[in-house]
Amino acid sequence: MLLAACAGTSESPSSGTVLGPDAGVPPSASAPRAPEAGVAALPRPEPAPSGPPQDVQRLVGLRGEYLRQWMGDTVFVRHDGIAEIWRFAADSCFLDVFLYREADGLRVAYLDARPRNGNQRVVPQSCYGLILADRKKQMRS
Repeated sequence: MLLAACAGTSESPSSGTVLGPDAGVPPSASAPRAPEAGVAALPRPEPAPSGPPQDVQRLVGLRGEYLRQWMGDTVFVRHDGIAEIWRFAADSCFLDVFLYREADGLRVAYLDARPRNGNQRVVPQSCYGLILADRKKQMRS
């Protein structure tokens, strides 16, 4: 019996069965635990997009560095705490991109478009298309 105690096992007095070191411990106490709610998982590396998405709404969530690659230089940048507003321009419109600083850099949170002149209505998708077209022209020349 003494050797069994040193080995971490004990004998059940009523049955004579040898029990393991976790005998008498509820199963949940010895089972592996899931990570605590406050413990963040490490972010997985994000694959670089192969090119600009066709749908402007697909920019939401992307890192800001991709926008400058695809759309060129901004005409205006505003810094406001953890947020930045980047304004891109085409001949007839402005596309304002709202980015927020996260652990891995700036990420797109929201987009809005407006005309450069006049009161005509501009939707973000059409303005984005014009900016991408302008950028392609610039890269060819």
